[in-house]
Amino acid sequence: MSRLNKRIEGHEKKKKRNGWIVGLLTTAVLAGTLLPVGPVHLTSTANAASGTSDTALSKFKDIKGHWAQATIAKAYEKNLISGYQDGTFRPNGKITRGEYATILARATGLEKVEGQNPFSDLKGHWSEAAVSQLVGQGFINTDDYAKGFNPNAELTRYEMMKWIANGLIKSGTSFQDAFNDTKNTLLPTPEVNRGTIRAEQIPYLALVRGTGIVGGFQDGTLKPADSTTRAEVSAILLRYMDVEGTDAGKYSDLNEMREVGTTGTNLTTISNYFYTKNSVKVSDISKGDIKLSNKSGVLTLHRFIVVKVQNGKPQGVYSKLFVEPNISSGDYYLTFADLSFISNTDKSDLITYSGGLNNGLLSFRRLDLEFADKNGFKTIPNSPKELIIKGKKVRFWTRSTLDFKNGSYHVKAEDVGEMKIQNMYQ
Repeated sequence: MSRLNKRIEGHEKKKKRNGWIVGLLTTAVLAGTLLPVGPVHLTSTANAASGTSDTALSKFKDIKGHWAQATIAKAYEKNLISGYQDGTFRPNGKITRGEYATILARATGLEKVEGQNPFSDLKGHWSEAAVSQLVGQGFINTDDYAKGFNPNAELTRYEMMKWIANGLIKSGTSFQDAFNDTKNTLLPTPEVNRGTIRAEQIPYLALVRGTGIVGGFQDGTLKPADSTTRAEVSAILLRYMDVEGTDAGKYSDLNEMREVGTTGTNLTTISNYFYTKNSVKVSDISKGDIKLSNKSGVLTLHRFIVVKVQNGKPQGVYSKLFVEPNISSGDYYLTFADLSFISNTDKSDLITYSGGLNNGLLSFRRLDLEFADKNGFKTIPNSPKELIIKGKKVRFWTRSTLDFKNGSYHVKAEDVGEMKIQNMYQ
């Protein structure tokens, strides 16, 4: 059977199953105490098919005016979620592993697998069937729970994201390719500069961030160690349902991160620049030294991030991470270079260093200091000598610009080759 036919069959099975099993009441309110209960049959197929937002509003007395009101109503209509016996949904309530597994098992369109329960502490629990299904489908890695699944534990945001990333990988080879491409990428979140995201977490987070399933908080953070709420899970799983089984190549944010992961830059994804004949990539350049022409120092280029600015508005997955508010109007490309540098002079003179970069691609211009500090970037301070000391290798970020059109730039690394880009056609 083809993958497409399996997916269609899986969706049909899910529709039939959800027609009869509408919701899982995970707790009951009895005498002010929350008590666990099992699945409850609440409605018929006909009633489920005619569900509306008004139905959800009448069902849950605590969602009116909540930011996720429409999302909760939609999730209820799709038979993904239910509420509590006291008529509440508790959108801000923390969700457990067992609850999330039950909802995710309904949301996926992957072919159902009757998996075996590998967790001794799950036997007899109301979420046992759902967890076993997700293990069989590949959403849950049993190695992640070597000491037991603990279904009543609060779910972390990383667990939430990893499970659905695993689901994406199982839904199509393009997501497996994207996963592999983003293992060495730069996540567009300030937490990567603060050491709170481990290297092995990066590709899982890249998949859900790059496809828009998880957009992050207002400050751009993903907060993988935090718990998550019933409202957030409702929104995220609805988006997951739209992405599962699609082509990873259709998501521009993910494509930027894939290019960074494989070449060290997102240049050709976000801009109209292209490499000229015999050009090497940033990932090649990073293996060699770039010697300043006036012998004032030697630098290494690690990453080169590009943000497109059109009509004064920054675009691309990295725009919020790198670009401060109130930038100059017009059309141009902002670039941000991750550099290691060794100065050969005591002067720590940025004008001298910049004079040794006669290619226009790189510069010794600092990032906006307040914005850089907020997002955890190390850049050149107001007094460069506080960072740059003769003979000491230091690493920091700088910024520059590329012409929006008719631009041509190059930079050469010793014993590696030359990176040559342009957006002019001859």
